[in-house]
Amino acid sequence: MMSFSHNDAAQIQGSLPSLNALRAFAVAGRHLSFTRAAEELHVTQGAVSRLVKQLEADLGVSLFRRSPRGLELTSEGATFLPALSDAFAQLATATRLVARSRRPANHLAITMLPTLAMRWFMPRLADFHRLHPDISVDVTSADRPIDFAREPVDVGIQYGGGEWPADLAAEFLMPETVILVGSPALLKTKPVKKPEDVKRHSLLAHSTRPEAWAEWFACAGMKAATGRGPAFEHFFMSIEAAVNGLGLALVPDFFVAAELRDGRLVEPLPRYRVARRGGYYLLHLPGREREPAIRAFRGWLEHIIKA
Repeated sequence: MMSFSHNDAAQIQGSLPSLNALRAFAVAGRHLSFTRAAEELHVTQGAVSRLVKQLEADLGVSLFRRSPRGLELTSEGATFLPALSDAFAQLATATRLVARSRRPANHLAITMLPTLAMRWFMPRLADFHRLHPDISVDVTSADRPIDFAREPVDVGIQYGGGEWPADLAAEFLMPETVILVGSPALLKTKPVKKPEDVKRHSLLAHSTRPEAWAEWFACAGMKAATGRGPAFEHFFMSIEAAVNGLGLALVPDFFVAAELRDGRLVEPLPRYRVARRGGYYLLHLPGREREPAIRAFRGWLEHIIKA
């Protein structure tokens, strides 16, 4: 096993410039401003300037050119800044990972898409608690890629086409089938008996799935309609708009199971469903699937999806 003596540590420490000076340069280099760096670091502008000068003296090179127009990186500074910024990012990531490892083993932080959380996951969460009352669950929602190195998240459920970063473990959970829905009152006023009838309606759009209506019309063997209705960022917004008669919506079938069951929404053309190429995946850092809480969660997901 490799070990370091006190002398080794002293040699390593002695070969490195001041950490505060390195940090001051990294922030000043990012902003190209001592003033803005001082604001971020909560010190004075003079303190940042002194730390950078100290670093330049330790390295024996100039890192900035100072002019009336402001700061510019020298060639040495431009070479040093990216590597130093990466080093600070890795240090921050390692610190977060160590802090995360101190959390109780029966704690599970989960993040997923907002509508998936509201419409699919939350109604089933009580079942997970019944089976695993010892596991404490925190649930957050986000519709952006998850940065497991920077965020206090253990697992995530995201929609995608299967092309995930190499540093993530991804397990396919379920496909997505998109269906056409509208309120009974709207469809009574303007019946939809065939695909052509859809063009007479306001078509509710999903702002992050702009291709959805083109895909549906292609499935129905038609050219896409040129107009559209209001656009919404999340499916739960589109669903509420459709329930209230604002137009027709395209939504994943499992998001509207309750509305179809109780009659608040109707699927007028069940023959025309779009099986999308993507699906929902369980994501986590490689190797963490062996942890008891994550293993229990994966097993539970597999059971409820197959049920």
